[in-house]
Amino acid sequence: MSDPPGEGSDADASGGGVLKGRRDTVAKGLLVTVAVAVAIAVAAAVVPSLAVDSPPQPEFETFDPDRTVAEGLPSTGTVEPEPPVVPAGGTVVIDADGAGRSRLGPLSEAISKANHDVEYDPERLESAIDDADALVIVDPDTDYSEDELDAIEAFADEGGRVVIFGNPNRFEVTGGALGASLAERESDLRGLGERFDLYFDTRYVYDQERNDGNYRHVVAEPPENASLTGGNGSIVDAESVVLYTPTEVRSTADADPILVTGPTARTADSDTRREHTLAVRDGNVLAVGDARFIAADRYNVGDNDAFLAGVVEFLVTEDRDAEPGGADGEEGESDSGGSETAVGARDPA
Repeated sequence: MSDPPGEGSDADASGGGVLKGRRDTVAKGLLVTVAVAVAIAVAAAVVPSLAVDSPPQPEFETFDPDRTVAEGLPSTGTVEPEPPVVPAGGTVVIDADGAGRSRLGPLSEAISKANHDVEYDPERLESAIDDADALVIVDPDTDYSEDELDAIEAFADEGGRVVIFGNPNRFEVTGGALGASLAERESDLRGLGERFDLYFDTRYVYDQERNDGNYRHVVAEPPENASLTGGNGSIVDAESVVLYTPTEVRSTADADPILVTGPTARTADSDTRREHTLAVRDGNVLAVGDARFIAADRYNVGDNDAFLAGVVEFLVTEDRDAEPGGADGEEGESDSGGSETAVGARDPA
């Protein structure tokens, strides 16, 4: 029996319509996929072109060990003050604590070579400098009393030479009942600095390019025409003076720079590179922002010996207006003509 007319053709038409609808759906999906892909490609091409107009990224300084760690300077010199020395001799008073005194052998020996006696740590500073020609102050733990400050100021006004060695704030290991601990130490030079219009910074100076093998071991030199005596003296030869974690010394008056770093030096909490003044002279007062370079293992590094010779020349080549007397107490004569006298420690203010 044959199918009823028209049924087969209707089924075929219905099946063809379903397939055509599916093909249309697939085609639309492909078109959407292609459109999305094209949009992504266009965005990928546009974004780099937009980035060209964006602000440039900051450039950070890279750490270069070859530039940061310099080769150490040789340690070969001796402290030899140049003439003239005072033929009649004199006395230089050194005020330093026990640890400070242990570092001062090379300096005291050079003072003796200049025919001067050395008196350490007087119990009464005022009376000690009455009979002295020069005073050296090394990194004091306590500030001076008003009477002591008056005496030091009058001493300089009369022609006595004053040299001050100071340090920045630093941490030191201290012992106690609960064991070792770190304690911050500060040179107490505020009162003394105010008397002579000087300011010792509390931060250290470092230099990653001009140093003695360590960025805190800063190399400095005297500026042109710097002088500690009537002429240039021994500091003419001090082209590379190494100071060990020094601090900057500034003057609010007319002090002359004596030691200056290179332009790559910085202060501890600053990224600004500039020259730093590490030693200044104001008349009869010389201030140096480091007390470590005078130690027995550092005094002859680079040109430290030439600078220290200049310091000794500064100490012994000025006539004081006040009539100096002889030092009290028994003194042991040194081979160089000077002598050392140890008295007592200065009482804390």
